[in-house]
Amino acid sequence: MSQNSEHVKKILATLDDIPTLPLVINRLMELLENPKSTAKDINDVIKTDQSLTAKTLKLVNSAYYGFPRKIGTVTDAVVILGFNTVRSLALSATVCKLFSGEKTEYFDRAELWEHSMAVAFASRLIAKKVRYPEQEEAFVAGLLHDIAKVIEDQYFHDIFIEAVKMSKDNGISLIDAEREVIGMDHSLIGRRIADKWNLPFKVTKVIGYHHQPEFGGIGDEKILTSIVHVADSVVKLRKIGNSGNYGPIVLDKSAVELLKITKQDLAEVVKKLLIEMEKAADFLKIVKE
Repeated sequence: MSQNSEHVKKILATLDDIPTLPLVINRLMELLENPKSTAKDINDVIKTDQSLTAKTLKLVNSAYYGFPRKIGTVTDAVVILGFNTVRSLALSATVCKLFSGEKTEYFDRAELWEHSMAVAFASRLIAKKVRYPEQEEAFVAGLLHDIAKVIEDQYFHDIFIEAVKMSKDNGISLIDAEREVIGMDHSLIGRRIADKWNLPFKVTKVIGYHHQPEFGGIGDEKILTSIVHVADSVVKLRKIGNSGNYGPIVLDKSAVELLKITKQDLAEVVKKLLIEMEKAADFLKIVKE
């Protein structure tokens, strides 16, 4: 059996034993998929965690939103900001914990977190630009698109770092390096994790196919996967954060054509993203606390 086959065998066995997501994230993701979810539902989930309640209120009262009066309860936040926005805030604050870890010479989870947040913001901007109805769904999908890299760094650290090093030293895509070193790439690992965690179907599609949006399903699934693919490319071009991928940035033509997005549209997205990221400094700081 080859070394790669051994790696794959070990990875598949380990993925079966990876703990489930924290209950709060699971509930928030369920609310994302359930069209009958209400403001009371989001309030009930958030209030079960005192730290999350405090962080959510701190976020909605931050300079990022700039409300003239203080918002005192999660219920008020839901009324003022909307159910979807508060859910995304709470999910960002909770998911951030998964990205904590030591920095190494070749990979820094904090930089991956910055990249993921930028892709989330960019996905929401592109969704608005192309009139995709679920803009906060695009935010969540962008936030989670690279979640497999956190798992790789946590559970298969040495071989994952070897793949990142190969990508950097040889200027090849991380996916190609992962396939060479590990025998599997983060898209495939991500799909398996998303299935294990029972993430929403469309989010699972994005995690599995954001590098190959032409295989991202049909209808809204494919549109969402294309949105995150384009957002990911834009963020890499602007060098916001670091995803561990040092290969060439390839923008899939089929995704651009599907979204009917022009170069001028992308330039506007980049301009707004840079403003958004500057505005979001307080937001990002609070989320990471």
